[in-house]
Amino acid sequence: LISFVQIGSSDEYGNNPAPQLEEQREQSISPYSFSKLASTHFLQMLFRTENFPAVILRLFLTYGPGQDKNRFLPHIIHGCLAKTSFPTSAGEQIRDFCFVDDTVSAIIQALTISNIKGQIFNVASGVPVTIKDIIEKVRIIVGSGNPIYGQIPYRSNENMNLYANISKAKKKLNWNPKIDLEKGLEETISWFKSRNDR
Repeated sequence: LISFVQIGSSDEYGNNPAPQLEEQREQSISPYSFSKLASTHFLQMLFRTENFPAVILRLFLTYGPGQDKNRFLPHIIHGCLAKTSFPTSAGEQIRDFCFVDDTVSAIIQALTISNIKGQIFNVASGVPVTIKDIIEKVRIIVGSGNPIYGQIPYRSNENMNLYANISKAKKKLNWNPKIDLEKGLEETISWFKSRNDR
């Protein structure tokens, strides 16, 4: 076994201030984030006591072709491709989107680098963007769609500023995201459009 990679979540940070850093004390705010955080602490304990080769990757918003249609970005893409009106939040949340190919390359690096066991790494683009900006980028690329902002309320305890500092991953994983948001959105939209056209 080279490494065991735990796929963690940016939600483990809870309401910590952005950009979120691996050294921050976590503040889980939901059963989902608590379970992810419990797994992180369990694996770090196994590393300390048994030298278990765990590495924790905290993924922010991974997106790309093949994503479940009920997730945020596919939902927006489908609404725009269908040329319909669809409800969204007001879109003021700031988030960090990472294209799936870049996420996969980070996982591969975590599996093969030897001196990072027991550590946590943020996997993200490191580029903050508002939800409203993402929706508008999709609408412009597709050329249609009518988002109705403000119809979906924000989640209880939602962190309005969730984006990563990725300097640790760049340095210790020798990893750097390569697909910028515009290219990633174009590839993702093209994939969903090809399925709609069948």
